[in-house]
Amino acid sequence: MHNKKSQLYRQIFIYILAILVTSFIVVFGYKAIKDFKDRAEQVACLKFKNDLQISIERMSSEYGSVERKDLQLCSDYKVVCFVDYDSQWKSNPTFNSQFSDGSPVPSDPIIIDSIKSGTGKNVFFIENLAIESFYAGKISVEGDVLCIKAVNNKISLKLTGKGNYVELSGWPQI
Repeated sequence: MHNKKSQLYRQIFIYILAILVTSFIVVFGYKAIKDFKDRAEQVACLKFKNDLQISIERMSSEYGSVERKDLQLCSDYKVVCFVDYDSQWKSNPTFNSQFSDGSPVPSDPIIIDSIKSGTGKNVFFIENLAIESFYAGKISVEGDVLCIKAVNNKISLKLTGKGNYVELSGWPQI
């Protein structure tokens, strides 16, 4: 009888130990996968910035050249806005801008504040408001701000070389 009781305690101990080890593996695995996914997202954002900056730098000196550039956007962002710092808008930002499809862009206080404070940032990732921004190079857009909605986390840009800057516009996605 005593032997069966000790076997029962041993089995309970083994089950508890197995549950603890399994829980540890599940929690550790979840954390590792989440960290990997976050790093992949950071890489996607950096790749977007790098690809855009390199394309603008290369195209700015190629007067009259036109190129289509498809860029993979970070998954959290739905819209990318490009600001023309050389427009009259800089002195009096009223956010008279449009999406590449012609619809009006709602005023974004973060973009307006960035322009007024002279940060020099001219590309803004938008979730509901501008979240992240950077300087992509010397660009021009029709109007003051050009915003492009992501389709399947991608945007398509038309880059036109103007000698010392690049004019950006949306390229219709297929």
